[in-house]
Amino acid sequence: MNDDLLALLNKAYFFLKFRPRSEKEVRDYLYKKIKSKHWSRDDAEKVIGELRKEDLIDDEKFVAWFVRSRTTLKPKGERLLKRELKQKGVSDELIEKYFSENIIDEESLAFKILEKRWLRFKNLDSRKRFEKSTRFLMSRGFSFDLCKSAFEKLENKD
Repeated sequence: MNDDLLALLNKAYFFLKFRPRSEKEVRDYLYKKIKSKHWSRDDAEKVIGELRKEDLIDDEKFVAWFVRSRTTLKPKGERLLKRELKQKGVSDELIEKYFSENIIDEESLAFKILEKRWLRFKNLDSRKRFEKSTRFLMSRGFSFDLCKSAFEKLENKD
């Protein structure tokens, strides 16, 4: 790789330094960088090819990392995870492949999330508590049925 492309490659390394990225995220970032400099889209594609060779961008690994971090740090439902991955430019095939091979226990996830919030809702009347609980879980990408199930489990737990 010539010295001219080295600067662009270094920009990509810097971008990847903070967290894994999808190929589309890297491509968008590099395309934005080449507008202000003398590089071309071909140069950006060469850099992406180099990053792929170095195993620094791999959408399959990115999906696994993304789902793992989202289910531990800020848990979300499968539906919302799929939408976020799609926004990051991951192909539908990779998303479906991952979720068919890795089942997420959304029910226990929804329960766990709601349990952490339960004290905030505990003193409300039953109908308000249900509405707030459901709205909260649905905003995290869980289906109404899962929200209702998690709510009922916590109601019966007390």
